[in-house]
Amino acid sequence: MFLFRCAIIVAGLLAVSVSHAVSQRTFVSTSGVNNVNCFLTTPCRDFTAALAATSPSGEIIVLDSAGYGPVAIAQSVSIIAAPGVYAGISVFSGNGVTITGVGSRVRLSGITINGQGGDIGIHFQQGSKLAVDHCTMSDLNFYGLYVQAANSTWIVTDTTVNGNAIYGIIAEAGSGSIDRVRVENNFGPGILVNTTSNVLVRTLIRNTVASGNVGHGFSVFTGSGRTAIVTIENSSAFLNGDSGFSGATSGGTTVLTLRFVDATANANSGAIATGAGATVGITGSTLVRNTNFGMEQTTGSILRSLQNNTVEDNVAGSTSGSITNSLPI
Repeated sequence: MFLFRCAIIVAGLLAVSVSHAVSQRTFVSTSGVNNVNCFLTTPCRDFTAALAATSPSGEIIVLDSAGYGPVAIAQSVSIIAAPGVYAGISVFSGNGVTITGVGSRVRLSGITINGQGGDIGIHFQQGSKLAVDHCTMSDLNFYGLYVQAANSTWIVTDTTVNGNAIYGIIAEAGSGSIDRVRVENNFGPGILVNTTSNVLVRTLIRNTVASGNVGHGFSVFTGSGRTAIVTIENSSAFLNGDSGFSGATSGGTTVLTLRFVDATANANSGAIATGAGATVGITGSTLVRNTNFGMEQTTGSILRSLQNNTVEDNVAGSTSGSITNSLPI
């Protein structure tokens, strides 16, 4: 009898343990109630509760359209909303998504982040990898996406970043790629790769549009002793309040390569290189109808043209400064 009672007690403890165990896949729903499991049949109401019930490297699945609240992530996880499902985060203060897990790998898919007085849409402070796809970040007080995670890899695809009060996307660390992204109507540069606080940033930007931003459409800047290597191809800068493409430095090394890009009707030059240590190379590109020059080289920088660019109808003239004409090899 004693052994039978012990077996019953052990079985009960195991049942409690299993019922509170984290799961590889959890769920959130507009009709959900936060609980310790977040199963498909008993979904949770917000991302924070679901994350607590999700095992490292697991998935949080959004079942239907609703707002699911800000979340701080310190583990590997994927948060996924299927096409047609609106998964919203309203940011009244602070950040919409904060990522801090050492070595974490995070994917955010189909998330819409709306600023309602908050500062940053997605703040990648620390981690190994961040993948953002089919997301929207808008109307934040600071930035849509802020990358600070040293030695990280970050990927942004099929995403819109608009109406943010300083930068659309700012990257200060890691190796990143941006593909099929619209960065529009932000109140500073659309995309800024900036290395004042980290030693090296590498970025590839493809098939991306920066339009209507108050600052440069695409901007690369390095501080003293820092290095940024950025390639932009098949992308457009249109109607920005400063230059379409800018490569600049203050005592660092900036290498900006522009391949098959378009800079049209920007309020400064189509492409500009600024500062000793900044090199901008342009090939197969169109720079037209900008308020200043098509190509502008200033203050000890290098601006190289492969001589296969279309540069015309710019208000101040086609070029300014010393343009290095490169020959094809």
